[in-house]
Amino acid sequence: MTIQAMYPGTFDPLTYGHLDIIIRAHKIFDKIFLAVAENSQKHPLFSLEERVIFAKQATAMLDYVTVFGFNDLTINVMKKKQVNILIRGLRNRSDFEYEIQLAKINNYFSNEVETVFMISTDIWACLSSKLVKEIAQYGGRIDHFIPNFIVEKVIEKLRNTEKKNKNISFL
Repeated sequence: MTIQAMYPGTFDPLTYGHLDIIIRAHKIFDKIFLAVAENSQKHPLFSLEERVIFAKQATAMLDYVTVFGFNDLTINVMKKKQVNILIRGLRNRSDFEYEIQLAKINNYFSNEVETVFMISTDIWACLSSKLVKEIAQYGGRIDHFIPNFIVEKVIEKLRNTEKKNKNISFL
């Protein structure tokens, strides 16, 4: 029997911390659906399409990973994919507090769903996509945190965003 799980997230951008969770999760699960969320509550730097492309490129050598984008409740996507195990990474206590709420609400909508929490490896415990973008915005090196092919895309996108914002005048 193949054991499948879904790892949803915004992945803006996908980091080595995310990849570490995927690789370690494969010790438990045969197949992992990497579900890239549109997420109306966030304002991602990259479009959903770009993030899906990055995720596919970053996991191309991992034949057990299937990447797709979605714009729906995670629980609905899980039902469509017939997956009942959700993977979530935990870096710290605040992640746990947030993730426990999501796990409970997902379980409310479907008692078939189980959430598996994976503790971040120490080296990635302080890493977030938001932090990567902030470091890049101020000229810091981000090549230790994200795949090399994404580094230049982040820098380029931030430059373009900065140029657009300079055209805005404040009173």
